[in-house]
Amino acid sequence: MNEIFTFGLLIAILIIGVFFRLNRTKRLGKRGERNVNFNLHFLPNEYHLFDDVYIYYGGKSVQIDHIVVSKYGIFVIETKNIKGWIFGTDTSEYWTKNMYGKKYEFYNPVKQNYSHVKTLQTLLKLSRDKFIPIVVFLPEAILKCKTNEIVIISNKLLKTIRKYKDVIFTDNEVDRIVMELSSLPCFDKKMRTKHISDIKKDIEVKKQKIKSGICPKCNGVLIERKGPYGKFWGCSNYPKCKFVQKI
Repeated sequence: MNEIFTFGLLIAILIIGVFFRLNRTKRLGKRGERNVNFNLHFLPNEYHLFDDVYIYYGGKSVQIDHIVVSKYGIFVIETKNIKGWIFGTDTSEYWTKNMYGKKYEFYNPVKQNYSHVKTLQTLLKLSRDKFIPIVVFLPEAILKCKTNEIVIISNKLLKTIRKYKDVIFTDNEVDRIVMELSSLPCFDKKMRTKHISDIKKDIEVKKQKIKSGICPKCNGVLIERKGPYGKFWGCSNYPKCKFVQKI
């Protein structure tokens, strides 16, 4: 009887361990979003905050960590809770985290956030210059990335937002944008699950194309090239297509 109990206990511990391992990335991501959300609540009342926004548009689901609407522009914020040294460029498909010699690739957050801006542009019928995309890492990250976009540590987020002082929206326009975002349908658990599934499928398709020597952006041919930072795959349709992937 004791042996059966011990065996059952070991199985239960194993299941719990697997569950926490599978959900670790998700929990870390949510911790990062909560950290940034806490900071954003210190903004004055003229800023309107939307957290964890899900949009289903054009047959695809999009999840945006934070949107801040103000008369100074619409701030679209992508949060990354990733520790270690962060390497990447605006054009690379994936960025790299290096921590104690262990490397891990993740999808380029600048490109990811750009797709969020494009969705909001279409949805709100606004031009690109009305949006300020920001990628935020938590303090555990050391940014070594080469980018012309706003990629910062979270403790600089409020200062970055408040440096924008040129008024580009009237109060009525701000109210209209806030109303449209507020009226977005809430996603249930099934829709959130589908969103995660769509992302995984999209990443897998891109990886398979790269392995087959096909550009995942325009379906051109990938050509091996050499730059100042080593060898990389570049698209044959350059400069029209600027896809690059480190080898």
